[in-house]
Amino acid sequence: MPYTEATGFRMYYEEHGSGFPLLMINGLGSDHLEWLHQLPAFGSRFRVIVFDNRGTGSSGVPPGPYTTAEMGDDAAALLRCLGIARSHVLGVSLGGMIAQELALRHPGLVERLVLGCTGPGGKLSVRPTPEAMAAFTLPKGEERETELRRMLPFLYTDACIRERPGEIEGFLRRRLEHPTPPEGYLSQLSAAVTHDASSRLGEIRAATLVITGDADRLVDWENSLRLAGRIPGARLVVLPGAPHRLFAETADAFNREVLRFLDTPQEQTAEQERPCSAVRGRRRRAGPSRTGRR
Repeated sequence: MPYTEATGFRMYYEEHGSGFPLLMINGLGSDHLEWLHQLPAFGSRFRVIVFDNRGTGSSGVPPGPYTTAEMGDDAAALLRCLGIARSHVLGVSLGGMIAQELALRHPGLVERLVLGCTGPGGKLSVRPTPEAMAAFTLPKGEERETELRRMLPFLYTDACIRERPGEIEGFLRRRLEHPTPPEGYLSQLSAAVTHDASSRLGEIRAATLVITGDADRLVDWENSLRLAGRIPGARLVVLPGAPHRLFAETADAFNREVLRFLDTPQEQTAEQERPCSAVRGRRRRAGPSRTGRR
């Protein structure tokens, strides 16, 4: 099993496929197994690197609390350990916050950046509702499966929970068979809550795709509008009806948009760089509709 100590703790990682590198960074309490819907599609075109963040999966649990800055440094250390000078980077949720820090703190490593269902943090962020925050705390004495089922309405749509038991039970099984230690989970949660790249987003120089769903009940999709509005030349995609785990419930659409962005020739990306306009949705802002790319 591949590990590195380059991060200062024992970090687990895997590589799949060949081609230009693509580093994928997962979210709160998640490990590399959550990329099951992406690896077949992305591994056929890229050298995909997946790993377990500090505090979860098969990686070590260094003392917390953590910050997205140090977790971004972890990702940079992994790339350098693997001899990768430049890579595409995809992060979702907390992983998207880590990816922001990676792009800001180690700009030479990042070729293209994909930020999924995430936010900028700080005063620019639309915070989760009290109900959402309560669902992701870890009350003492509660069964782990009960905790996970409490989170489901904030991760998937009601229709998916009703109609796709295979997806839901698979998610629960992976989390139960590969649990995140409470100390690691809470340290990661602290990183998410304290993340703040809001004043530095204009310094990101990598071509960037911001992708979200307008049915996200955990990280309001307004956060993606604000991210895309502050990152120079960012492209924004809002998938209609997609929830927080859009990379699972709407994997085909998510993968298609990510691959379209990563496969776009560099010169075409440069031509498209212009201030990002907002998306028309619940808040009735001006701009393109939710049904397509900008």
